[in-house]
Amino acid sequence: MIQIEYCGYHTHNPDRELIYRPSGTASYLFLLVLSPMNFHFSDHSSVHALPGACILYEPGTYQHYQAEDRFFNSYVHFFSEKAIIEQYNIQLNTLFYPVNTEEIHWLLKKIYQEFLNRQLPYREAISDLYVHQLLIQAAREQLQKKEPNRQYQNIYHELLSIRGQMLNSCEQPWCIDQLCKILNLGKSQLYKYYNAYFHCAPMDELIQARLQKVCFLLTNDAITIREAAYESGFQNINYFNRLFRKTFGCTPGEYRKNK
Repeated sequence: MIQIEYCGYHTHNPDRELIYRPSGTASYLFLLVLSPMNFHFSDHSSVHALPGACILYEPGTYQHYQAEDRFFNSYVHFFSEKAIIEQYNIQLNTLFYPVNTEEIHWLLKKIYQEFLNRQLPYREAISDLYVHQLLIQAAREQLQKKEPNRQYQNIYHELLSIRGQMLNSCEQPWCIDQLCKILNLGKSQLYKYYNAYFHCAPMDELIQARLQKVCFLLTNDAITIREAAYESGFQNINYFNRLFRKTFGCTPGEYRKNK
């Protein structure tokens, strides 16, 4: 089981503080940079890191970094068997820029909350799961190999926000032109960024959200199949029936009977 040694969330150190550990630490260190920092490595190379950069240091590895001005980060030190880390094929001791910084920061927050509340039952078990999830997210992000681009990151935040609105209100008549207008993007740009961030097309994801809502509504015998379809955003009942059968291999009525 992965064990937390120490962690911090939204941590502020003195301005321009230097972290210098020539022999590293006995634990792994996952670090999320929240203010510009300069990193130095054992091969004498240096990298200027922007907010949003991450790194996973393995035990016994040279650690040398300093805040450019304000020192601000989130991090977790943890003990783990090497085999657990290796299964995720994470590139160690190397800075990378995740697209989904919010997910990584949320996980670090949850780890920190568990660390503080020592009386919580199953605290160690859930902390273990959160670190595993953090490692999986880091591995996914490294596969995307994104570069530190401020404009690119800004587009992600805007797209993530409108995506959340669309999927949470999937019954509304969303369309590509509407999304393009809100985000001030062309259609080709929208498809490019959406696929890069979420690995699907926006309307495909919207349809899946509507189908998921229909399936939930069909558990309520008080509403008809037609009402469930309309409340989920399907205005053409014939199209809905064809799509439902194609997706689930049965009619909505058959699906309801089997639930």
